[in-house]
Amino acid sequence: MKLIYTFLLVILCGCEIINTEESIASIIEIEAISVDGAHTHSITDAWVYINNEFQGVYPLPTSFPTLNTGNQNILIEAGIKKNGISSSRVSYPYFTSYTIDAELKPNETITINPTVSYSVNSFPYVEDFEGVGTVLEVITDSSNHSLEPIYDNSNPAFGNKHIKSVISGEANEIFECTTADINLPTDKQVYLELDYKCSSTLVVGIYANMTSQVNKSAVIYLNEKEDWNKIYLSLSEIISSYSNAQSFKLFFGMSRDTSQVQNEMYLDNIRIVHEE
Repeated sequence: MKLIYTFLLVILCGCEIINTEESIASIIEIEAISVDGAHTHSITDAWVYINNEFQGVYPLPTSFPTLNTGNQNILIEAGIKKNGISSSRVSYPYFTSYTIDAELKPNETITINPTVSYSVNSFPYVEDFEGVGTVLEVITDSSNHSLEPIYDNSNPAFGNKHIKSVISGEANEIFECTTADINLPTDKQVYLELDYKCSSTLVVGIYANMTSQVNKSAVIYLNEKEDWNKIYLSLSEIISSYSNAQSFKLFFGMSRDTSQVQNEMYLDNIRIVHEE
């Protein structure tokens, strides 16, 4: 009987402590993190620090309690899914952080609307397909392939154009297009940003131009997406294995899926980012 009484007392005390904490907590609310300028993005999380102390990673939109009260320095970093993988959430190293001094009051909610921008001044490769002509080179030779710009100004972040490729024909048909040569560091973090949608599996990879040969490596296979999807791909792991490469090319490819009348791939806002 004494044991039961002690157990109940612990529960009651615990509940009282929790209620006390809830009664003095301030609430921080973050609906989304914006990127300065007309850029597409896929910021999924807020990495939050209060007075330089890490609070946690919060999927957006979020609302969370904190026992910090009074004037507080709040720092927020933009989080992404590295390579599109939910279990690989990171603070994107090429966005600036957002800071604000805010007065936190018990039982009150403060709403923060962070805006970040790119932390680098230039990019080694950017293609938004707004220029004249087709800048990607089709390297597979077939009358069943096409690559053409599509005019669409329905979303300002996508500009006025994107690129569309179509593959039809027999089951063994393969479509592939590449960028021009790109100089990339092999000892730094390198990310590829990409907007895409596709009706069948899309492979993204690199060609490493060595002194006497060209090596080809797939970076990722992307499943079909009916709507536009933004992804941040880490190229560092593969690029670092080609430390003697003179330059690199990106490639985008599809294999024919005959369960569909034709297979389609759409690309836009291709951007490579790395430390300066």
